[in-house]
Amino acid sequence: MIKAMAQPRGHTGRSLGVQMMFRIATRRLLMIAFGALSGALITMQPGWAMPADAQRPDNAESAGIGKHVAQRHCGGCHAIEATGLSPNPKSPPFPLIAERYPGNNPAPVLIDGTVIRHPGMPEFHLLENETDGLVAYIRRISRRWKPTP
Repeated sequence: MIKAMAQPRGHTGRSLGVQMMFRIATRRLLMIAFGALSGALITMQPGWAMPADAQRPDNAESAGIGKHVAQRHCGGCHAIEATGLSPNPKSPPFPLIAERYPGNNPAPVLIDGTVIRHPGMPEFHLLENETDGLVAYIRRISRRWKPTP
């Protein structure tokens, strides 16, 4: 005669297999919740993506970030204001940079936060919101930009 063996029981009265499945499911749910929370917190950190209009010259917040980037990285060689000569005669003033590209948009020279270099230009890396801001600022000081009423 074959006797059925009783399943070992834990302190909750559930079989150990059911307890293990419950623990795994709980851990998975906690990991999913933690992942979602982490993702939300990461996107709120400074230096991350800005709104879709971040490269528009009328986005004052973005252009302000771009002006700060220009002062920090570009002003040693380029004229970074709407008027004036560049400290380095070989470096074009910012207003002319925008005018070199279709739609007054210098974004093609900024790829993945890295400025495409020309001979003599130092290498530096920007965060996405800095890149967007720099594009907005350069477009904003272009002679062709007219604020929308």
